[in-house]
Amino acid sequence: MKNLFFAAFAVFAFTSINAQSFGALGGLSLLSAKVEQSGFQGSKDSQAGFHFGAFGEFKISDQFAIQPELTFTIAGDVSIFSINGIAKYYVAEGFNVQAGPQIGFVGGDFAKSIDTYDSGSKLNFQLAFGSGYDITENVFVQARYGFQLNNHYTGSVDAKSKLTGFLFTVGYKFI
Repeated sequence: MKNLFFAAFAVFAFTSINAQSFGALGGLSLLSAKVEQSGFQGSKDSQAGFHFGAFGEFKISDQFAIQPELTFTIAGDVSIFSINGIAKYYVAEGFNVQAGPQIGFVGGDFAKSIDTYDSGSKLNFQLAFGSGYDITENVFVQARYGFQLNNHYTGSVDAKSKLTGFLFTVGYKFI
């Protein structure tokens, strides 16, 4: 019965999608790292960089869309390959608010420091939220803030190491 319900839901969901588009995006990234250990708090100043990727936008209704993305971000000594699942709610003509999970794999010198101490995870689970505006049918801008939910540090000391970031993006819908 559960499988039948799931199948019916999936068929309804995919047949009710009335528009989809695919495209490319890129822009400015500002990433920072925050470290906490036994009452001490420290942070690394924001590092500027860039991000780029591809996306699909699947409109469920006039006001709601799902936007899966594959992105690559480089800022200072951090590089992140991310898979994002963003939900968009259009509150006015062309203007939307966004939220969703982002799963990233961290690389660069930041990841090398994790390897050096053999006490960390390169997986980055984030929650992102922001807003966007469709300038034309094909061109849009968006701004997003993401904060890490998991801890990069997995050693025995009571410590936390997390990344946060702002992304300012311009995108183009091909279809």
